Amino acid sequence: LVQLPAVLRGAPDLVSGFSGPGRLRPESRVAVQLRLARLLGCPPCRAIFPTLARKLGLSQDQVDAALRGEVGPLPEEAGAAMSWMEAIVAGEGSPPLVVPEAARRLSEAQRRHLVVFTRFDLMVHATGLMFLPHAMIERAHTA
Repeated sequence: LVQLPAVLRGAPDLVSGFSGPGRLRPESRVAVQLRLARLLGCPPCRAIFPTLARKLGLSQDQVDAALRGEVGPLPEEAGAAMSWMEAIVAGEGSPPLVVPEAARRLSEAQRRHLVVFTRFDLMVHATGLMFLPHAMIERAHTA
């Protein structure tokens, strides 16, 4: 819950990343979620997001690359978003002082969005996924 104050302060940046001209594309968002599933060791996320990624147009090779943290096979924005998110996770929710080369392809607004988005995801996983609908967890468990 250490991330909660920063998530609340960043709510406008969180919302803006889902809509409007500077939003992240769905395939970029799901690439981030795939990598987070691996980094955080989350079985429900690991079960849910590959299927969603394929529905959003990522190939199985791209899904596997995102899980491994390889940006090369991914669409440019997706690789940039994943690179930035990994840097935030490495900083335990704080963005690095120097933006990684791949993440420089994102706008400042997209990077701000991903900071709050990553902090929120870290908070959700730290609380034991109590925010997820129980049916999603059961489905992931039986997948």
